[in-house]
Amino acid sequence: MPSLERLVFQQSFEGLIRALGDHLDDSCARQLREVGIDPRGKLSVAYPLDVWVESLKLAASVLAPAATLDDGAEVVGRRFLEGYGATLIGSALLAGVRLLGPHRMLERMTRNLRTGTNYLEARLEQTGPTRYVLTCRPVVVAGFYRGLFAAGLEMSGAHGASVVLMRSAGDAAVYDLSWLPEKGASKPPDVKAPPARSPEPRS
Repeated sequence: MPSLERLVFQQSFEGLIRALGDHLDDSCARQLREVGIDPRGKLSVAYPLDVWVESLKLAASVLAPAATLDDGAEVVGRRFLEGYGATLIGSALLAGVRLLGPHRMLERMTRNLRTGTNYLEARLEQTGPTRYVLTCRPVVVAGFYRGLFAAGLEMSGAHGASVVLMRSAGDAAVYDLSWLPEKGASKPPDVKAPPARSPEPRS
């Protein structure tokens, strides 16, 4: 039985085009067409994974020409979410993200990752009050998700958000996501008051 072709759906490419913004000039558009996507035409419902990877690499080189591929892809990931928030539907959804807070935002975004392609697996595990481990596979350019989740945490109201690639083994990437707890979020242990003492007699 032939293996399923890995496809990336239209909405991911729409986000990539929005991430490029004013950087999408004639030269950039031509290079995107060369790798298989016409940013100024009607997008297909889905594209092969290699078209997504080459488009992502191109966007990273345009937005962060002096950076490594992973660091440039992190910039793309951040702008991907910020650009989506500039659309009518995206602004409404991100307004909801702020109400959801970081915990529920992560759960929702992890589910959304699984709907952007026909192959991506994402598993989220809470390891502390404000800490999660996210495992994604298969991942070709790990920096993209680092930027995507950092921007999502910040938009959800998480302060001091941090997204670190813990390890990359085979086609799996494992991320550590954390943020600073809100003041007063953790309840201090109950302290019993000392027993009342009867007043001392006056001399």
